Amino acid sequence: MDEFLHGQTKRLQDMNISFTIVPNKGNELEQQWEEAFTKDISQSQKRKMAFKQCMWNVFSWEKIACLKEQQAIKAFDLQKKAGCYLICTSSEEAILIPKATRLKATDIIHIGSDLYIVDEHFTWTYVLTHEEDCGPYFYNPQDSLFFS
Repeated sequence: MDEFLHGQTKRLQDMNISFTIVPNKGNELEQQWEEAFTKDISQSQKRKMAFKQCMWNVFSWEKIACLKEQQAIKAFDLQKKAGCYLICTSSEEAILIPKATRLKATDIIHIGSDLYIVDEHFTWTYVLTHEEDCGPYFYNPQDSLFFS
């Protein structure tokens, strides 16, 4: 088990939050993330921003308007959550939290890799990056908080 999975699953167990490790789904879930959030961005634009290396570049390059830094953290904490995935780009596995209502930003272990938290229907996302001066980012175009 990699460092992210080990640390995050221990934290969730300590908080008595149930979860499932989703084996060998990381790449598939990353593809779903791309389809859900970047369908209006051309492949040539994605190549220019090195999207395959850092999907969150759609936010740092301002191709998609989003909340950043403390606003992103607050929005994530306030977001109504049912189930969500934690997708770490350094892991083949993902974590599914079927009842994430209590999950807050401070509950997430972030260890040097890009981490994408997304609801199970891929309607909103919260992104922690491997770079200290980028992010976090929160994107939910259906939520009035996003537009206020």
